[in-house]
Amino acid sequence: MAAGALALAGCAPTPSPDATGEPALWRITDADSEIWLFGSVHVLPPALDWRGPRFEAAFAAAEELVTETDVGASDYAALVSRYGRLPDGAPDLGARLSDAERSQLGRVAQTLRIAPESFNRDRPWFAAVRLSFAYAIAQGHAPEAGVENVLVPQARAAGKRISFLETTEQQIRTLADLPADDELRFLTVTLRQIEHEAESLDATDALWVRGDVAELGRQLDAQMAEAGPEVMDAIITRRNEAWTIEIERRLAGSGRIFYAVGAAHLAGAHSVVAMLRARGVTVEGP
Repeated sequence: MAAGALALAGCAPTPSPDATGEPALWRITDADSEIWLFGSVHVLPPALDWRGPRFEAAFAAAEELVTETDVGASDYAALVSRYGRLPDGAPDLGARLSDAERSQLGRVAQTLRIAPESFNRDRPWFAAVRLSFAYAIAQGHAPEAGVENVLVPQARAAGKRISFLETTEQQIRTLADLPADDELRFLTVTLRQIEHEAESLDATDALWVRGDVAELGRQLDAQMAEAGPEVMDAIITRRNEAWTIEIERRLAGSGRIFYAVGAAHLAGAHSVVAMLRARGVTVEGP
């Protein structure tokens, strides 16, 4: 996941000739509970067939689907306006960028067929997210093909309960509450990675499709390290800590629950899986 793409899941897979197997799936059980953890991707190529037999069996058995947040929330536009746009009277985004960074923003925007001036009133974090989405779409991906956008309607049609780990506002504030310097770094790292490391996406994509969690984790950790510790803490570590506690709480109850959360949260040194295991929870899987 470019740094901005990490905020959206960690990667955006495309078919690859060396991608075999299926995306990773973890399982936690006790006497009256069965919980599955699946690393999702929020924007995918519509033609990509990522659903393997292990996934299908687990999803069919689950009584409840849990995702990060409600991707169809009616208040999303209002929250983006509140947290993603610069306040009236504040200088344009370009005033916070160096000459070289402004030029880079212009180049990347034009490559993605976005008018550079459309970013003038964006906060840095929102500009980074917009660029990441636009880049994924330019590579043939579509939000409607993302894991959550596919699973939520299917879960609803099957009569499964649907719940969320975060409100839309909580998720947006993950980035909006970054310290100013770290928020700006999030944008500049995203620009650099989109412009100079695009070729690495194919390799990262293939790792997700075939379930190579170890290598995916190493790559994601390296990308987040470039974005800086505050960004890593905000996007990954603190959220994973909260989700780990929530998963343990659900395990203490009963039922069959399928969690679909961004792949970046289930790979790497600070993953939910690693945190659960460190707390003594037995997690089956890679």
